[in-house]
Amino acid sequence: MRLTRASDFALRILMLLSKTDGALSVDTISKRLALPKSHVMKIVSQLAAGGFVTTQRGRAGGVQINADDADITIGSVVRLIENEFAVVDCLGQSGPQCVFEPRCALKTVMSQATDAFLSVLDQHRIGDIAARTQRPKTKDAA
Repeated sequence: MRLTRASDFALRILMLLSKTDGALSVDTISKRLALPKSHVMKIVSQLAAGGFVTTQRGRAGGVQINADDADITIGSVVRLIENEFAVVDCLGQSGPQCVFEPRCALKTVMSQATDAFLSVLDQHRIGDIAARTQRPKTKDAA
């Protein structure tokens, strides 16, 4: 299974915020993580809608991790960001009808594999991962 870049970016944003006291601007997040500002804005919006971060506009505003980072699982973030977890077409929302339906044993196995993948992600929390990760290397110390 492969996650989209959006999930990768969302996890990195939360890790950075977890290691930061106070709020960071979208521009600062973008620079520190070497990510396009437009992507950061879109992902921060999704994270805010999911309740993982709070945002405040204005000069003293920025993005701040909303909950105790120890409560945010990687699995919950991935579920928020990813649209679909189909590892094979027949598990997808718009996948083709399988000639083996309604009794395809492969579909069940692939569904179990997806569940196992997400179960592992649910066992790991942003705060734990961030604590074991170095601060991002940047030219801009802002």
